[in-house]
Amino acid sequence: MGKLRIKVSGCLRTLQGARDFAAIRTCLATAARQDQPMLDVLVQAMRGSPWMPGVT
Repeated sequence: MGKLRIKVSGCLRTLQGARDFAAIRTCLATAARQDQPMLDVLVQAMRGSPWMPGVT
């Protein structure tokens, strides 16, 4: 996924940028598996109260 991201937009020019992208992508993938709306998960994270998956 990271290589595709570089080819498409050139956004991952730094290691920190790649790490940030991977963290966001991982969070959204987990939210999708838990049937959570991705936009709501992002909004909660930006407001300082991030969504956390339940313990199974």
